[in-house]
This record gives sequence, C-alpha cells and structure tokens, in this order.
Amino acid sequence: MAQDAQRRMPGLCDYYRSCSTYSLVERAFDIDVRRWSRRGLLVLGTTFLCHWLTEEDRTATLKVRVESDDQVRLIYRVRMPRKRWQQLERTVSIVWDSCRYGGRRPWLICPNCGQSMAVLYLGGASPIAFCCRQCAGLKYTSQHGGARLRSMRKAQKIRRQLGGSELLLEPFLDKPQAMRLRRYLRLRETAERIEEEWFRRFRAPV
Repeated sequence: MAQDAQRRMPGLCDYYRSCSTYSLVERAFDIDVRRWSRRGLLVLGTTFLCHWLTEEDRTATLKVRVESDDQVRLIYRVRMPRKRWQQLERTVSIVWDSCRYGGRRPWLICPNCGQSMAVLYLGGASPIAFCCRQCAGLKYTSQHGGARLRSMRKAQKIRRQLGGSELLLEPFLDKPQAMRLRRYLRLRETAERIEEEWFRRFRAPV
C-alpha cells in the first residue's frame, strides 16, 4: 500500500516541454524552513506534504520526512523533457542558530555551495535538486527586461515615494509634508535623470 501511495503522489516538476519555464524565482518550487518551524513540523519522525498549484492548474506535491534534528529527506517526482516521471530522494541538512531572546532558528544548508539559507529552490540550473537561488541561477521577474526597463521601474518607484503616480509624463508633485527638502530634491533629481535618459533612448533612431 505504501508503494502504491507513492506512485499516486502527484509529480513535482514537469519539464516535459522545457526546463526554461522554471528559470524565474516566482515559478520555481521553494521550500522554506522558517515556515516549517513556525508550524511545528520539524519533529523527529514527522512526515508531511507540501503542495503547490501550478499555472497549468496541476497540483504539485513534495513529501518531507524529518530524519533527525539536523536532516530532512525530500521525496518527489520529476519529469524531464520527453522522458517518464522519475522519483527522487534527496537529504538536506539543517543547522540551528540561537535567537537573542531565547529559542532557536533553523537554516537549510545548500547542498551545492554549503551556505546557510532559509529557502531552497528547485528549478533553473538545478532542475532535479533543491539548492539556493544563486546556485540555481534563478532571477526575479523584475530583473528581466534589461537595464532600460529596470531604470524605468526605479523612476516609477521614486515617483511613488514622492506621492505621485507611476506615469512618467506627469509633472512631479510638491514635496510631501513629512519628507525633508534635501531628500525630496535628491530623489526628484535622480528620477528626472533616469527619465531623461529613458526618453532620449526611446526617441533615438534604430
């Protein structure tokens, strides 16, 4: 019965078409040891499931077994491009730090680089094993689109800080009452410089 239940456990990562679809942090599968600790799951002998609902409305499942105070076993299924589902098992080490006001804080050890991390990911450059974001080569959606798009987002963020909208064509509002004049002028100057460069490149002939 246990083997049948394992076979029926929904797969985690389905790379049937391509692995590149999981190159973003927002789309990769993540395990957060802080969440497990808050829910009291890191108890010796405990087995629990983690579930995700993918963009394809598919339920993805990961089984976690707490084998000791400093180790968990991850059990999951992965399907690589044009291949069958395969079941994988990986162990991940846990270290504990003492908190300033008592208690302990857990960290996951990245199996690739050995760094202590709160979150590990499955995806990107690490399609079949959980590791940290840097080792997996994952990026946030905001990091895509090139330098020009990132600079525009920075200008929009400054406009929001100054109490206005994100529209670059609108005039800047007066200084917010709670903001110092020096900071207001510095932020506005930064935004104006970014926007001037943005529009200059936008109007430049291709």
